[in-house]
Amino acid sequence: QPVVGVSWYEALAYCSWLSAQCGRSMRLPSEVEWEAAARGTEGRRYPGGTTFGPTSDNTRATHLRTTSPVGVFPGGATPEGVCDLGGNVRNWTRSVWGADADQERYAYPYDPTDAGREDLDAGRDLARVVRGGSWRGDLRGSHPAFRTGRDPVNRYQTLGFRVMART
Repeated sequence: QPVVGVSWYEALAYCSWLSAQCGRSMRLPSEVEWEAAARGTEGRRYPGGTTFGPTSDNTRATHLRTTSPVGVFPGGATPEGVCDLGGNVRNWTRSVWGADADQERYAYPYDPTDAGREDLDAGRDLARVVRGGSWRGDLRGSHPAFRTGRDPVNRYQTLGFRVMART
């Protein structure tokens, strides 16, 4: 089962702990990196291809009403083998969403060299970008371009995280 109910700060702490355990740099992906994984080099419409259906990912359409074991919906897997990017659990990213007043400054797509967008010390008052669909979401949330912001200190039952290894 995917881990849910962890704050953005707890996800960062886990990445730090995991880095120390394995001797490699582990971190949350930026929203650009997350979308690149979901779309692939072909620029897929959905992580699993050009169409989306109830057997592609765990969304509201499956009527499970909870998380499912990772990989149960192989139709939604990317050609690279990444599962559940279009459903099951939304994912924290390291990217700043901003405060409501800052939405223009934090629009997407953005210049990846803008260091402020990936500032891990940006402050607790700035939301963080969340990507991906969830078991409670609809088709709109399953699209790789869907993005929203969430308070980094809160925990959500539909929100978890992915770890990215730096090589």
